[in-house]
Amino acid sequence: MKKLVIPALLLGALQATGCIFVSDDDTEDTATINVSWTLVSDGAPAGCPAGANTAAVNAQRDGQGSPYVDLFDCSDLSGFADDLPLGTYTVWIDFTDGGSSLYAQSQAAEITLDTPGEQASASFEVDVDNGFFDVSWEIHSAGGGTGCASVAQNGVGVLSTLAGTVEGVDDKFTCAAGESPAIATTPALPIGDYTVVLSLLEPGTDASMGDSDAISTSIDYGNQFVDLGVVSITEGVFPN
Repeated sequence: MKKLVIPALLLGALQATGCIFVSDDDTEDTATINVSWTLVSDGAPAGCPAGANTAAVNAQRDGQGSPYVDLFDCSDLSGFADDLPLGTYTVWIDFTDGGSSLYAQSQAAEITLDTPGEQASASFEVDVDNGFFDVSWEIHSAGGGTGCASVAQNGVGVLSTLAGTVEGVDDKFTCAAGESPAIATTPALPIGDYTVVLSLLEPGTDASMGDSDAISTSIDYGNQFVDLGVVSITEGVFPN
């Protein structure tokens, strides 16, 4: 049988019981993706996100507008996307209240099903209380050069300050780690609104040699990876 494709936001009328949606179309060869998830908070084992009771397993076929969706209890820690036509899929999990409220989301995995009856697998670790910033940078020296090699430096600092606090989390990277097109990812940060500033670090002292403009952003749900894009840092420039 072939599963019905439904938009993920229409899940509110369904119950988190691992239901499979089917139609009378059984003409295609199909396969299965067995999905499991581990829930953590700051690296330690954790329960389901507060407010979430449903794990929606999404399998989106290449070239297909809406994913196949299977619903499971969040605490099951495993489920499956069954009766999938052969092809390549992007697979991820939304952790919701059974409706449109998203509390956490796994990263995505690409799975190819090319054999009838195949049982592929995908496993995910999901930080239920925290998210991450992905960022790249472009370096400009005071003399007009560009790139990490154009200025003597000791890396780049990413200062993430949570709204309502005065002391931010300062993460340090080698300059090459995030020099565009490379992407640097911060360690886990609590869900909330942030101001983020990048700084070029002075050799020997790690004092700022130049700052980026402040970036106002937010982490809205667990395990979210927020893309801050490519940020410009110029030696000797300290925006207000």
